[in-house]
Amino acid sequence: MKHFLLLLICACLSTAIQAQVADTVYIDSVPKHSPSKATIMSLVVPGLGQAYNKKYWKIPIVYAAIGSAFYFAREQDRLLNEYKDAYLARIDDDPNTIDEKYVGVYSDANLLVLIDDHRENRDLLYVLTGVAYILNIVDAAVDAHLYYFNVSDDLSASFRPNFQFTPYQAQPIPSFTLSLKIGKKPVPLRF
Repeated sequence: MKHFLLLLICACLSTAIQAQVADTVYIDSVPKHSPSKATIMSLVVPGLGQAYNKKYWKIPIVYAAIGSAFYFAREQDRLLNEYKDAYLARIDDDPNTIDEKYVGVYSDANLLVLIDDHRENRDLLYVLTGVAYILNIVDAAVDAHLYYFNVSDDLSASFRPNFQFTPYQAQPIPSFTLSLKIGKKPVPLRF
């Protein structure tokens, strides 16, 4: 009985060892495309996630969205500072500082309105810059998740006008029909 129990324990241990060896050996013919890697790459450098996903045509769009919003935000900030300096030169009661550019063009009240408008525009454009940056990251992540998604030519849809007839009405009712065809057409059997 002792020998049988020892033989049973050895047999159980040998199968467990063999199972561990078999689990660690695998061959993956398709390289993994990591959504987290695309997200981090796009987070560090905008457009790098799109390059990792091999969607090179999106990189100019990313830089145009982020760059144009940031450029106009900086321009609004420059105008804000210009109007603010002109207003401060007027109200500081120092005869050495004069507003030469806007004297006779804008009143003090007009300068205050311009300062508020350009501050709001600057803040909005900075928010839009952030939104464009976040959309860049989301686009890279979603595109990486759908990297192996198969878009087949076997998909089709048709949207047609139609008429419905009901038993209670004497006239046709206009409607639309949406037909989806998924998969290949069946091949007719020939005998």
